[in-house]
Parts: sequence; C-alpha cells; structure tokens
Amino acid sequence: MPKKRKRDGLYWRKDRKAWWVSYINAQGRRVRKPAPDAQSHDEAGTFRADERRQVREQRKLKPGEVLACRDSFADVADKYLAYQKPRLQAKSYQRESGIVADLKKFFFGQLAEITSSQVSDFVTARLGKVSKGSVRKELVALKHLFRLACGEWKLLPRGANPCLDVTAPKVHDERTQHLSPDQFRRVLAASPEPMKPIFALLTATGMRRSELLGCKWKYIDGTRILLPTSKNDEPKEIHLNGFAQRVLASITPEEPKPDDLLFPDVTPEAVSMAFHRVCEILSISDIRLHDLRHTFATWLRQRGTELDVIASQLGHRDLRMTKRYARIAAEQVRSAVAGLDALLLPAEAEPEGQQRQILPEPPALSHPFVTAGEQADVANSVTALESWRPRRDLNPCYRRERAMS
Repeated sequence: MPKKRKRDGLYWRKDRKAWWVSYINAQGRRVRKPAPDAQSHDEAGTFRADERRQVREQRKLKPGEVLACRDSFADVADKYLAYQKPRLQAKSYQRESGIVADLKKFFFGQLAEITSSQVSDFVTARLGKVSKGSVRKELVALKHLFRLACGEWKLLPRGANPCLDVTAPKVHDERTQHLSPDQFRRVLAASPEPMKPIFALLTATGMRRSELLGCKWKYIDGTRILLPTSKNDEPKEIHLNGFAQRVLASITPEEPKPDDLLFPDVTPEAVSMAFHRVCEILSISDIRLHDLRHTFATWLRQRGTELDVIASQLGHRDLRMTKRYARIAAEQVRSAVAGLDALLLPAEAEPEGQQRQILPEPPALSHPFVTAGEQADVANSVTALESWRPRRDLNPCYRRERAMS
C-alpha cells in the first residue's frame, strides 16, 4: 500500500526556491501563494495560519463590512506609489514620491491605528517647517491614499477615513503680477539673443516653459501647435498669432527634422535664470518667468476675451484656474468705478449757499385703486415723521368695507 502524503498546505517549490502555502479563501476558491520571508516549514505554517484566521473572520462579516487592515502604513504607502506610477508623468511621480517619504516619517505602525487627531497633528507640525501650499499638497496625497484604502482596496471601512474631518490650510498664493506692453518690449530688447524667441513665444502663446522646451517641429501645423500631451496629461491645441508665427519663422532651420526640438540646447533652469537676470537689470521686481503666462491671459481679458476662450488656449479644464490668471488691470477697474460719477453727481453746479442734494426726491406713491386726490394727499405726507406707518385708507378692502357699512 503506497504511503499517504501529508497534505498540510505547505510545500517547497524548487523552481522558486521558496515555501508556498495553499488554502481555501472566503469565496471558496483555492489560493496558492508564496510565504514571504519564510525560511523554514514552521515559519511557512505560521503564515498559513494567519491567512486562514483572516479567512474565518471574513466569513463572519456582514454584507458591506470589510476586515480590519493589519498592514502597516509604510506597506500601504508603497502600494500607493505603485498605484500612482503608471498614472502620473515622471516629474509628477517624483514629487509624489517625495511627499510619501515625508508621510512615512510621521506615520508609523498599522494603517488602521491612524486617527484624525494624528492627521491634525501632522498638519500642525508641517506648518512650522514648510509653506501652506506644501502642506496642502501633502494632505491631498494622504487623503487620496485613504480614499483608495477605504474604497477601491477595501482595506478599511468606508467610515474609517481619518482625513475626513481634517481641514486643509487655506492658501492665498494667487499671483496677479504681469508685464505691461512697454515692459515686455524692454525685456525683449535687453534679453540675450538665444532667449528672445523663447520669451516672445511664452508671452504670445501662453505656453508653459515645459511645453515650449519640449515642443518638436512635427507638432507645428500651420497656424497652430498640436501637443500630444500637456500638464493635464491630455492633448492640447495652441493657436498662433501673427507675432508668434514671425518668431517661429525666424528660428526655423532650412531643413527641420520632425523629431528635433525647437530649442534643443536650452535647459529650463537656463531660461528661468536668464529671465531673472534681465528683470534685475531693468529693475522690474517680483516678476517670474511663469508670469509671462499671466501676461498673456491678462492682455486677452483686458481686450474683452471670454474666459472659456482663454481657458482653451491655456489648457485649463476648470474656469476657476482661468480666473486666477486672467486678472484685469487696476487702471481698468479705476476707470470703470470713476464712470459712475455721471450717475452719482449732478450734471449742473448747484447755486451758492444751497446744499447739494445727494439722494433724489422720494417718488409719489401710486396704486391702481387710489384716486388722484388721495395720491396728492399721500405725496404731501411722505415727509412726515410717521409716514412709515401703513395707511388704512389706502387699503381698497378697508374702503370697500366702509362703503358697505
């Protein structure tokens, strides 16, 4: 009689050189998976026992309930980065990795043990070290992580999100700085020759620095630039005016290659530094390279362009972002407010010794049921001290009752 094999759900895989476990999950399906960091048969058995205990707890759950997560915050944070990597651009993912690294330094232990008080303490502690904008971005990443844990990943119950009651700090960093046409001409005149077309195109098109420096000749289609992707990870269409077309014509080589960049030998840092030096020479303070994009939007808005048109050129999906960029100059507001003088001030000068009347005369009261004589009596009594009280004789029902009696 052949010897009966011991089936304890543990086995060693020679091809993987690791212990594997086998068990039935809560849905009744066979699961085979490696036992991480198991160096012996006993360690693999301990891992399998933990997995089977979770299965028994899952079978006791009611519909809609989830099993309490025993994963550490660091493990879930790594899972979050793996989730975000294929969904973000390289630069955005690098920034997200830095934020997660700061979160790991503050939150340790199990994910289910994090409370709203700890999240609030994290916000308070970070406000003393970094700007409000940075704290807001970190809190947004933390909220996204817990939304995934409570929703898509089913690691926590939906009501166990500790970030729901934590308010992000308000940030008022909306810049309104932009160049005037005279300042723009002075900047172009004082700029180095390699930087002149860059500054001109940034102002004439409203493009971002990364979009212009990453633009290739094959993206140019007549009077427009068709970018395959932008900051929002969506295609973008940029229309070119006559000034921008002349600038492109001045830098176009004789035989441009489709895959060549418009500015192949220019780095983003060099462009920003050159613009900063030019503004220092011209004594133009508090102006950054990105303010050329503000300048483009502000000039369009001053000419009466609608916000949705500006948003289409800038590549904004939300009009609130366009309102931030498309500022109206203070001179326009001042002239618009001064235009009310024609309505507020009298057209003729008042005689000397006579006090100017600021408010108009109160109009005579009218009512479809009031006779001309009664209307004259009411007009004469408007300036009386007790004129605010309602007159019973103006009520047609009251007069009708008097006539019937």
